[in-house]
Amino acid sequence: MAPKDDAGTTAWQPNPEVLKLWPNVSGNTINGLGETEPRPPAPVFWRTDDSTPHAPVMYYFYQVDKDNEAIAEARKYRDRTTAIPVHDIAGTPVEHSAEEWTRLIKEAALELGADDVGIAPWRQEWSYPDRPAPQGKWAVVMAFAQDYEAMKTAPHERAYIEVMGQYERAGNSAKHVSNWIRDRGHFAAPKTGPMTEDVLMIPAAIEAGMGELGKHGSMIHRKLGANFRLSVVLTDLPLTADAPDVFGADDFCQSCQICTNACPPDAISPEKQMVRGSRKWYVDFDKCVPYFVDNKTCGICLAVCPWSRPGVADNLVAKMARKRQAAAG
Repeated sequence: MAPKDDAGTTAWQPNPEVLKLWPNVSGNTINGLGETEPRPPAPVFWRTDDSTPHAPVMYYFYQVDKDNEAIAEARKYRDRTTAIPVHDIAGTPVEHSAEEWTRLIKEAALELGADDVGIAPWRQEWSYPDRPAPQGKWAVVMAFAQDYEAMKTAPHERAYIEVMGQYERAGNSAKHVSNWIRDRGHFAAPKTGPMTEDVLMIPAAIEAGMGELGKHGSMIHRKLGANFRLSVVLTDLPLTADAPDVFGADDFCQSCQICTNACPPDAISPEKQMVRGSRKWYVDFDKCVPYFVDNKTCGICLAVCPWSRPGVADNLVAKMARKRQAAAG
């Protein structure tokens, strides 16, 4: 008999087929949960090869819905993005000041499909050491909003198809922004999700002013909430950095339990935890991923996040600002 939770309802249990494929090593261990010393990140799931212990689970996930025509078509987004050619770098570089390039690249990113864009100096600790070190001094980070009504259906396939559609939009914009830079004689390389292979996007996005890390392990944007995807372009263009945007999302998460209570596998901790020398919000990989695989998708935490509801984020930003002012006296 399946165990009951505290409310007396049947608690979710992982699919035995997934458990058979689960490796002996915990994904939390690979991620560095509980480690007090900083170290580079290690890949744990999304890869195009079998370089992680959890690769058999990933391959199983891709086989579950292989006969679903709508999902199969949506999954072709990677092929469509890959098919966009990468331009040669033009022989004569265009010269501008860092301030002018910053203005121009942000305009180009928005014109090429991004809903928001920020810039941060690239740090090599945001890359996986088992891959060649990425080139580029700067990260141009772009955000792409997801449809809220589609995401509210999670873990329905409609939500999964919406996510894949936004990954395609993010990937296409990254390729086109990269080509925009290369056409002007400067190095640029697109980084697209979820299989970025060599880079971590969230730390770069936080530095680039795209938002704060939420309790659900995803970012919270002051306008888009938690309902968006990312892509990145690394470049050697001379640029100026944006500042991190601290608007109260982290403080809000300290007392909010909505995503914690809504998570069927109970993967979202109510408190921050130590991960590779940094205390942060962390989602239990060994609980989250089996549920994700069993249901062919998830995203419940992103949809229930109060910041994601249309028209709510502005009010929450103002509310948190008033709280900070009151606390400051």
